[in-house]
This record gives sequence, structure tokens and C-alpha cells, in this order.
Amino acid sequence: MHSRYQRRVADWPTGGQTVELDLRVRRFFCDNADCRKGTFAEQVDGLTVRHGRRSVPLQRLLERIAPALGGEAGSRLTRHLQVEANPATLLRMVRRLPLPDVETPKVLGVDEFAFRRGRTYGTILTDMATRRPVDVLPDRTADSFAAWLDQHPGVEKICRDRGGSFAEGAGRALPSIPQVADRWHLLHNLAHAVERTVARHHKSLKQPTTQPADVGQDIDARPKDTTESRRIRERHAEVHELRQRGLTINQISQTLGRDRKTVRRYVQAATAAEMLRARPRWRASVLRPCADHLEQRWRGGCDNAAVLRAEIQALGYTGSRKTIRRFLNSLAESGNLPLPPPEPPPPVRDIVRWIIGRPSRLSEDDHQKIKDVRARCTEIDTAAHQAQAFALILRKREGGRLMEWISQAEACGVKEIISFATGLRKDLAAVTAGLAEHWSSGAVEGHVNRIKMIKRTGYGRAGFSLLRRRILLMS
Repeated sequence: MHSRYQRRVADWPTGGQTVELDLRVRRFFCDNADCRKGTFAEQVDGLTVRHGRRSVPLQRLLERIAPALGGEAGSRLTRHLQVEANPATLLRMVRRLPLPDVETPKVLGVDEFAFRRGRTYGTILTDMATRRPVDVLPDRTADSFAAWLDQHPGVEKICRDRGGSFAEGAGRALPSIPQVADRWHLLHNLAHAVERTVARHHKSLKQPTTQPADVGQDIDARPKDTTESRRIRERHAEVHELRQRGLTINQISQTLGRDRKTVRRYVQAATAAEMLRARPRWRASVLRPCADHLEQRWRGGCDNAAVLRAEIQALGYTGSRKTIRRFLNSLAESGNLPLPPPEPPPPVRDIVRWIIGRPSRLSEDDHQKIKDVRARCTEIDTAAHQAQAFALILRKREGGRLMEWISQAEACGVKEIISFATGLRKDLAAVTAGLAEHWSSGAVEGHVNRIKMIKRTGYGRAGFSLLRRRILLMS
């Protein structure tokens, strides 16, 4: 020993207090004139390293925090732990940490993720046996994927989505190994096909409006010949006279100086009486549950809005007395109960869920609704039949029945289902394997969701190299 020196090293906090170790360590000098080092300082095994200002246990703690939280969030946590480290220090740790050694997986999962949604994408590669990420690629091209496979021999099977670039890259680098299409993506693509079919026919699913009962015989109330009703009749006659001359809706609109939508309503009304029924503008959404009660009381001779409002409040009515008065006035003017707007059809996504979802998970009400929808549209009924047959094959993993289903789907006459079946035929081997084997890309999708979280905690500022390191180190 030639000398000693004082060394201070930050260590784990104790009792919420910062701890600093004051060490007295030995130092040795080399007598060899050719020695480039000259001085050798003693290290405490398991506690210190060369040039280290923190103990080894504390350094390991920060090296766990940095990849998990990044710079800003990690720095805020260290302040609470009484081992303060600034964001730049933590990011330097992430860049210095060695990446985990991983063997080339036998079953490789591959999927894309967005750096900037709709613009730039990367690729995540996952070992399907261990469910851990293997590598991250800076793009999603077939060339990059094929190059990675060439550099990492040993892959025996590839699990992927329906993306064409991954199929192309795998076929180029390893044409002999099997590829497995993910079942969730198959069902997702089928749902899109069904959704497009339902959206195309959605307007035709509206419930037909029922004609109101003629109450003119029950009470002595005939339509009043008001100024507004005379004007509607005259306008209806003018529109239909011009229509009989062969004028289009645009030409009638220009001739009469009326909006095209207004002219179209007059053209669609066969008689002026239909326009008179449609005129009242009562709040159907509020009064619909009470309409039958109001009609019955009105027929019985009660036209006091205050009395009727007190009665229907027990039925859940929360509107004003003025709304009821307008409704009663419309009855008195037309002699008929105003036509309520037709029931809107179920939302497109609800219909798709009823078709694609497991029948055992649908309520009796859902079963009745989808039955009504299918009865009202032949193409939706056909698409539902084909979609449910494919979903059954997928859930039972009966890949051997796929070709039979494709042949039936291509002959069903629904263009969206035909397009889906044609896509399956082009990727037949991978789809058949996906419907028969147990492999799924669920683990890869989980890592894609985790990547989104990492990107958001970094506020989108992490470059590819830092993002790649955090993805691989956090696994």
C-alpha cells in the first residue's frame, strides 16, 4: 500500500433519509516507467466501481427505474426515494445498459406499430414461446424483415397478421417454413366486411311508419282551413303541376325559389294531407312514451295542457306544458295524430356484434333484434349466415372446412363477403394453419399496446434507438 484517500459514495436511503458512505480506500503506484496506468485504487467488492459516485446496489436501482419510466417520470420518482437523479442521467443509463441476450426463436411473432399513425411504422418481433420481444425494426417493409430473418437463422414458424409485407418478407427469406395467420385478425377482417355490408343497407332497415288512426269519427274535429294549411295545399299543387310537366327537383326549386330539400318533401307527399300531418313539430323523443295516453285523453275531451302534464309526469315526462299544448294544437288542426318519426335502425356496430359475437353471450332481446334485421334485408341475412359459419370454423379450429366455406362465400352474391373470401384464398396456407393450430399473435399485440404506453410517457420525443432500448430492456 502506497497511500490512502477519502471517497464518498451515495447509497440506498435509510428511513427516508439520504445516505452517503464515507470510505477510506487504499491506493497503489506502479514503479514501471512504461505503465500507462500509474495509479491503482482499491475497489470494495459489491459496493463500488471505478469512477462511480453511487454504490452498486443504488446504481442497479436506477438502472431499473430508467428503462421503465424514462427521464422525466423517473427523475420525479427518484426525488421521492431520496436518491435524486436528473432526467439526462437516467437516459444516459438507458443508452449504456447492455441489451439482453436472446436466442433466435423457433416460433416468431411479427406485427407493426405506429411511430406516427398513418405515416411511419415500425415492426416488433416476439418469441412466441417465451412471449418476450426479440427485436424492433425501424420500418415495416418486406426487405427489412427478410434481412433480419437472413441474419438470424433458426426460425421454424412465423405468426403474423394479414399484412402483405410480412408474408412477402418471410416468403423471400424462408420460403419453406410455414406461416400462421392470426385468428383475431381473421375475425377482425370478417367484421369489417360485415360492417360494410350492413352500412350499405342501413337506411333500408328503418321501421315503416304506421298510419295514424282517423279520429275524425270519434270526435267532431275536422281539419281547420287555416292560412298556413291553404298555403301548403297551394304549394303542393304548384310543385306537382311542375313535376307533371317533367321538371326536375332542381328546376322546380329554381322556379319557385324554394330549397331543394323542401321541394323534395312536397314531391314525395302524394297528397297535401300528408304534408299537413307532417307539419306539427312536437318533441317526439319526449312525448313518445306518453303519446297513447294523450291521444286517449284528447279523444275523451280533455285539452287542458296543465292537467295532462300533471298526469304524464308520472309516466316519466320531463318536458314543458308548452310542448303538450303544441301537440294538442296539432291534433285539433289536422284531425289526426301526427305521424311520429320512424324508429331508427339499430347502430351498425351493434348489428355487427350480434352477427359476429358468440350466440350464447347475446340476450333474448339481441336475438330478436338481429332476427328482425335479417328478415328486413336479404343481403344482410346472407352475410350473417356466411359470417357465422366462418366464426364457427374459427372457434372450433376446423381449418379443414375452410375451402368449402370459401366456395360457398364466393357464390353468396354479397360483394363484401366475396372480397373477404377471395383474400383468404390468396393466403390459403397461412389462414388454414391459423384455423388449425394453437398459435396466436395475442402476445405480439400486447407488446404493441405496451409500445404505445412507452411512446406516450415519452411525449413522442424518443428517437428510434432510445425507444428500441426501452422496449427490449423493459421485457
